[in-house]
Amino acid sequence: MATYYWWWTDFQKKLADEAESFVDELFPAVDKARWKREVPWDMVREMKKRGWFGVLVPEKYGGMGEKANVTGACILGEEISRLGAIAAAPFAATMFGGCYQLVTQGNEEQKEKWLPKIINEEDYLGAITLTEPFVGSDAAGVETTAVREGDHYVLNGVKRFISNTGIASIYFAYARTSKDPGAISNRQHITAFVIEKGMPGFTVEKVNELAAYDGVRNGYLRFDNVEVPAENVVGGEGGGWMVMAYGLNFERLLVAACTVGGMKEGIRYSYYYANRRVQFNQPTFFFESNQYRIADMIIGYKTSRLLVYHTAYLLDKGEQPVVEANGAKIFVTELAEKASINSILTMGGDSLTKFYPVESGIRDSQVNKIGAGTNDVTRLLIARLAPRFMGEELKTPRRRMDEELGIPVTVYVPGQLKPELKSETLEDKILELLAEDYRVNPGLYMTKQELEEDLEEEEIDEALMDLEQKGLVYLYRGKKGDIRLVKATYEGQKKAKPLEYYRWFPSWIKRDELF
Repeated sequence: MATYYWWWTDFQKKLADEAESFVDELFPAVDKARWKREVPWDMVREMKKRGWFGVLVPEKYGGMGEKANVTGACILGEEISRLGAIAAAPFAATMFGGCYQLVTQGNEEQKEKWLPKIINEEDYLGAITLTEPFVGSDAAGVETTAVREGDHYVLNGVKRFISNTGIASIYFAYARTSKDPGAISNRQHITAFVIEKGMPGFTVEKVNELAAYDGVRNGYLRFDNVEVPAENVVGGEGGGWMVMAYGLNFERLLVAACTVGGMKEGIRYSYYYANRRVQFNQPTFFFESNQYRIADMIIGYKTSRLLVYHTAYLLDKGEQPVVEANGAKIFVTELAEKASINSILTMGGDSLTKFYPVESGIRDSQVNKIGAGTNDVTRLLIARLAPRFMGEELKTPRRRMDEELGIPVTVYVPGQLKPELKSETLEDKILELLAEDYRVNPGLYMTKQELEEDLEEEEIDEALMDLEQKGLVYLYRGKKGDIRLVKATYEGQKKAKPLEYYRWFPSWIKRDELF
């Protein structure tokens, strides 16, 4: 029986049980398919019969979205991925390769046209096409172009590293529709399209022989004057960036969920092997080093799975958990890499043969760290967007001087321990505040926002620029020239306060040690 979380609905629990039993039965057939590099179509068709490709789709289009939703997609992704990438790709790439985007961003006509096909048609799969030969992490730099001509667009370009290449029926593509600098600056130069297999000029250029993802159809797609009806635009012309952002949050979460499934199998095989391999008259499980490795694998699996389903819960509530979704992708894929290494070290030489499904884990982990946005890029995204999405969680404290002890203390309540300014002019007040801030944060600049909170006066910018001209402050400006940070120069400090003001020594210091 599957392991549930308390917030799962009865429907989701039942889905998890059914998916686990379904996958358990499929191992012999999918193992054979992986050796033969064959797409496991029987598995896909059975999933279609069960309606599982409609896990995200609202009931009005024939799906089960209201009952299963993103949590259900993660449940299926986790279980199917136990069979390996060859089984996971047809389902997962379809979910984030058009299905999710159509459900969340498509119009009524688009939903009615494509969603029932995704759910019901036997061999109808989807794919996401974003990466290009010269464009990877810089998603805004797509070079594939789409030019409007009457009631259709003409697409030209190349996409690469596309899972489900050739076997998908619809391809969700992003193309540049504007060269206007203003549109580019505002990320309104990209448009999202649904491209259908069979459109003239749309061809497979190359199929990759990957070092990982055994048997997954991955390759290059060529757009050579492909005429795409205007009604295939999702999110409106210039709205592709927003569609992409929504899609990537879900894609990264589903990649994490699929990775969790692989981690589970790695733990099982480590236990399986260590309890049967006898060395020095005992099973190798009893070597402490192997127990440490297995323990680390279990900890990584449990924490990864919890993060995945917590994030899925937030998406199901209608939130956009940017930090959690991107964090899950990073956290899980990197822990999976460590877990794969631990599996190999626990199992020894046999693990490096293809007769045990362990060595593929370390190879696949490298793809998972790169695909759906490299972990480096997603880290940058989290760092830059965290203040917007975490709000109060990143509330910045003020630090003030406690005059009794002469030490800085943390202040969260606005106005608490606010210094009493003795200066008359605005410039002198600024220097006085900067003097106190030097005592509190001797290696940091003070923010202009903090100055505004303390002064509650206008024309601060003018006063700061005057002080800069006089050599009394240093200013740090943003890209648009706006003043962000400020600190007093040494001359500014001396003008603000006598040098004795800045001195402080602990009580245990001996006076004869000072000069």
